[in-house]
Amino acid sequence: MFKSRKRIALDDPSLERVKLTPQMLDYDRFASRGRSQYLPYVMGFNAADYRSPSINTDRLGFRIAHDAQGQPISAASLGTHAPKAVNLLVGASSALGYGASSDAASVASRLAAQDPDGTPWLNFAGHCFNSTQELMLFVLHLHRLPKVRKIVVLGGFNTLVMARLPEFIRGDLPPYHFCGDYYEKFDEIAEENGGELPPVKLPKWPTETTAVPPIAHTVARAGEDTLNCLTTWKRLADSLGAELSFLMQPLATWVRKPCTEEQKLFDELDQISRFGTWQNLYGDISDPAVADHYADNLASGCHARGIRFCNLVDDLRQRPSDEWLFVDRAHYTDLGSDVVARAIHRNLQ
Repeated sequence: MFKSRKRIALDDPSLERVKLTPQMLDYDRFASRGRSQYLPYVMGFNAADYRSPSINTDRLGFRIAHDAQGQPISAASLGTHAPKAVNLLVGASSALGYGASSDAASVASRLAAQDPDGTPWLNFAGHCFNSTQELMLFVLHLHRLPKVRKIVVLGGFNTLVMARLPEFIRGDLPPYHFCGDYYEKFDEIAEENGGELPPVKLPKWPTETTAVPPIAHTVARAGEDTLNCLTTWKRLADSLGAELSFLMQPLATWVRKPCTEEQKLFDELDQISRFGTWQNLYGDISDPAVADHYADNLASGCHARGIRFCNLVDDLRQRPSDEWLFVDRAHYTDLGSDVVARAIHRNLQ
């Protein structure tokens, strides 16, 4: 446990993350709660019309991707000159390309650069999304798209994190990041309008009154939430004549021990994070054995539903141990994005 210390600004030039990954300062600003936009039915979504050297979004909040010719493309920019068909990369911040030094270096853009058919890939990912929000985003914007050939859902971790929340937060439907803010405000509105709340008001977010559930329970619940969404994805994909795949995202702690650059960044992030160390936050689900258990759960569920499943954790475990693939434990360097994109294409073939 780190002792209390003066908080270090994330843009302090003495930090390793500023020296090694200066693009993360753009992502810090992009991810600010003050920039996120409210989106009906999805809650929060990426900042719209965000501009920076590292990450840019269109008027709807979708990250700009590059096609095989290096031209920018996004859901809001299709218009009358849209390509005849597109592929979609769906997911949360990992699929969004959080950490890439430019839009051209994101996973979606690397997929387009390597696509054997030259089909453009649209970035259909949302920062901090879970599997339900990913599905809802697609439903809300499907009318904007030309023919969809491939839908690749790259995810797994955020839904696993949400599955660890206590029951008073979860309810009967999957929770989402920052949902506690919504619950508290809704209670305030209910009280102002004469609503009757429980005799003892529930703890404010993110206080938890119960211990983190057992790993087996967490994995089972996350698997159920994910597979429920994938069942709907499958029906939609079949109706569109699109090929659906679910790929389990690689997490640094699931893949291997960190290389030199990663170790410097991870240690420093633990010291400066205002939320606590990664081990304290996610240690129970960071073990490689948990990744294997989770992957087996999702693989069997996908197989039963006729959905292609690929575990990218296995792909990255085969990479050289000194490759610098991660800017933090969940997001990729430019090399990491390229490696992930190549692994996706190998699995799709």
